[in-house]
Amino acid sequence: MANTDQKLVVSELDFAQIKNNLKNFLRDQSEFSDFDFEAAGINVLLDVLAYNTHYMAYYNNMIANEMFLDTALLRDSVVSHAKMLGYTPVSSIAPRATVNLQITRPAGDTTPSLTLPKFTRLQSTPLNGISYTFVNVDTKTVDYDPTCNRFCFDDLYIYQGQPLTYTFAYNSTNNESQSFELPDAGIDTSTIEVLVQESSTSLKTERYLLATDITTVASNNAVYFIEESRNGKYKIYFGDGVIGKSLINGNIVIVNYLRTDGAVANKCNAFSLIGSVGGFTNSIVYPIKAASGGTGQESISKIRFSAPKAYVSSNRGVTTDDLIALINKNYPYFEAVNVWGGEENDPPIYGKVFIAAKPTLGFEITETEKIDVINNIIKPVSVVTVLPEFVNVDYSYLNIFAEVNYDKSKTTKSADSIKATIRNAIVNFKNGELDKFNSKFKLSRLLRAIDDSDISISYSDAFTLIEKRVIPQIGAARNYKLDFSTSLSREDPEYKLYSAPAFTQYDSEGVVRSCFFEETPGSSSGIDSIEINSATSSYDSVPTIVINGDGVGANAYPIVVNGKITSIVVDDPGVNYTTATALLYYQDELDLTATFTVSIQGRYGAIRSYYFDDNNIKTILNAEAGTIDYVFGVISLKEFDPINILDPIKTLRVVAKPKTNNFESSRNRIITLDEEDTESIKITIKSLE
Repeated sequence: MANTDQKLVVSELDFAQIKNNLKNFLRDQSEFSDFDFEAAGINVLLDVLAYNTHYMAYYNNMIANEMFLDTALLRDSVVSHAKMLGYTPVSSIAPRATVNLQITRPAGDTTPSLTLPKFTRLQSTPLNGISYTFVNVDTKTVDYDPTCNRFCFDDLYIYQGQPLTYTFAYNSTNNESQSFELPDAGIDTSTIEVLVQESSTSLKTERYLLATDITTVASNNAVYFIEESRNGKYKIYFGDGVIGKSLINGNIVIVNYLRTDGAVANKCNAFSLIGSVGGFTNSIVYPIKAASGGTGQESISKIRFSAPKAYVSSNRGVTTDDLIALINKNYPYFEAVNVWGGEENDPPIYGKVFIAAKPTLGFEITETEKIDVINNIIKPVSVVTVLPEFVNVDYSYLNIFAEVNYDKSKTTKSADSIKATIRNAIVNFKNGELDKFNSKFKLSRLLRAIDDSDISISYSDAFTLIEKRVIPQIGAARNYKLDFSTSLSREDPEYKLYSAPAFTQYDSEGVVRSCFFEETPGSSSGIDSIEINSATSSYDSVPTIVINGDGVGANAYPIVVNGKITSIVVDDPGVNYTTATALLYYQDELDLTATFTVSIQGRYGAIRSYYFDDNNIKTILNAEAGTIDYVFGVISLKEFDPINILDPIKTLRVVAKPKTNNFESSRNRIITLDEEDTESIKITIKSLE
């Protein structure tokens, strides 16, 4: 008789454990008490039972996972869940470049204006051996410019991709849903243009716009909708006559769009016109901004992250998170965006919301981009009484000095190969940890990335310098403030503050000199203040203050009101003090009733400019060129009026050592590393014998 008291263990999902549980269950049954469960026949049957149980457990677990956005693994499932939240995954994005296209009019031609048709083609110079096609997506007309004797299409956006057109005939019998799948992968959906022609016999067309807010769509609005289909391609569909205008039998749907190669065409920055414009072939293309922003389809992890946030914002621009989500969704050419209210600003400015953005390539966004975002993305959905304003990003550029020790017995790589691996690890660290707002730099994380980059690395050490960049106004005296946003080391004996490249100024004799900035030695080690502890005597004349200490040059005098000392004025702080005391002499006698506390400087220092004369002797040009606040990390340059900056882009760099190797950014500040600067990463590598 079967023993029904013995229960199967159902908590195991491993194949071998399931099979073992079945054996134990059957052994406890009287009918199978003398069976050899390792015999071929019954062992195969147990394999089948265990396999079926394991298969069904795995299958049901996968189905359960696919039912939720957080756990779904298949793209189809993730896209479907996102659709329920009203979110359409971002398509591939075409890299965008900015150029000035100038077309010359032949001698004797009097054409007053010229139209640049949509999808005019330009070809890039080869990038990694491949040339890419770029096109404009809007028709543009300009008048002839007599100042340059050309038709000038300035600040022209061009997008990488192949223009394609498809037509679909609508018949309600075989397409009741009014949906049409676009056959190409790599579509940039932001470039889609939908036209509906009345019929094959009527050429009258109507342009349909993408519906972005269903609450504003009326029954007669010519709109279309878009969604990602199950195969990763996109399909468009139309309204039902209640929400959006419905198609009628015989309509012909015409769809234009770009199929792009995505990220591989980023950094293209030289172009030539293919063919002619209006019959004119003589053209010049001036690059303004290299192609950037190109990406592939939104990843599954990004959809999981973005869809709930888009649902929460519901296409409104009330909170700062709403605006960040809207900009990220509708303007893919920013790598990082931050938004904060005027009440959070320093100083507070009420009635405004501030925006800072880092482009996907380079460091600065154009005024045209700022206007586009404000007028087309923010203003239509933001609170009317709050004014949006872009703020330039304040970058802090890291210079990283790494010292790495590796074990030669654990690798066959050369030292140069390991050095290249380490550099890649630092760049990957920068891409993952930095280049974003409200980020934190921790040296320990960087060292971990370096140590993990190659198995042969035994240990490493590193330190950082921070660099600020400024483009001074040439030939005009201006004050400049460089905020490092972290405390700076005071007169570090090995790494003192310096500037580069040279800037030119006149010396006292009117000779143009190549100059630099540096900390004034000892300028932060003078006497900061003298506090009165006691001074009870009455004085008929002004007494004398004598400062004793290990520095030199300090001088101070007392302020006497009605015979009483009310304060001490330090008119010369002196230099090189670490300790100091102050004594008071009255009528050549030491007054022991007067005691004081002397405070040594430490927060503030001085910046001076210098040059090397014709005999290569270092000469001070301006001993009071600026000040440095070591505590708050702020350098102020006073009335700086360079004749020139000896740099092609006229940028002056000021480099200082931070007091700590851990710091963070906020508001419009970003910590980054300039990969194009060969001096930004310096690696010293040593082998352990």
